[in-house]
Amino acid sequence: MKIKVLHNLFIRHNQIDFSKQSIWCIHGFADSGLAYREIFESRLCNDFNIYVVDMPGFGASPLQKEYPSIYQHAEILSKVIAEETVNQQKVNVISHSLGSLIGTWVCRNLKDSINYFFNIEGNLTEADGYFSSKPLKFKSTNHFMESFGREIFEKAILEARYKRYYSSFMLANPKGMLNWSETSQEYTRDNRCGFEFKDLTCNKIYIWGNRDTPLETQEFIEKHELPNKMYKGMGHWHMVENALEFYSDIHTLLGP
Repeated sequence: MKIKVLHNLFIRHNQIDFSKQSIWCIHGFADSGLAYREIFESRLCNDFNIYVVDMPGFGASPLQKEYPSIYQHAEILSKVIAEETVNQQKVNVISHSLGSLIGTWVCRNLKDSINYFFNIEGNLTEADGYFSSKPLKFKSTNHFMESFGREIFEKAILEARYKRYYSSFMLANPKGMLNWSETSQEYTRDNRCGFEFKDLTCNKIYIWGNRDTPLETQEFIEKHELPNKMYKGMGHWHMVENALEFYSDIHTLLGP
């Protein structure tokens, strides 16, 4: 694994081969690129240029005095992808949770370059904001950090899938988390994010499990006939909980 910093984005990547397509991985709320650690151990790492991003305010990305909106984050990442892949083949995007707003906008911005979009448990309805809306319920970021940190720590004691998330949460900047929470609200209201995903014209698929996906979101998927794949018994972090099968299935969809 190698690292680089482009436009204040910390990026983990493999050895770049200009003859290959790329896969760009975007984390969710209060998370980091650590969520995609296993992709570097998968067959995808041999056949694609892998880029795992820490968005501003999260993971190892450089600290900033002010953070642009979540929509502006998509503009920044779109620029980075366009510059980095100018001499490469097609672009594939994997995004998770609230980060799938960014994934959706990147695919829209770079529609002529996009091959496939994998939306993992991304926000389609207002009900999907069960984590990302939490900062708005507290009087201060300090109160949120204390409460949410305690909640995730207690879950991590009982469930392995929360351990890595807790590690990423501890790396996240409170301002960065509040920024994502505040500036995403207009896009999650009235399920706008779900309709934006539906309207994408690129190859796309929504990945979900029947353990954590809200009923409202399951109904939205069915009603609007979204291309999707459900993993029975899986929760929110498919790339952590079910890494081997998950990355193998992506490899199969993308081909050799």
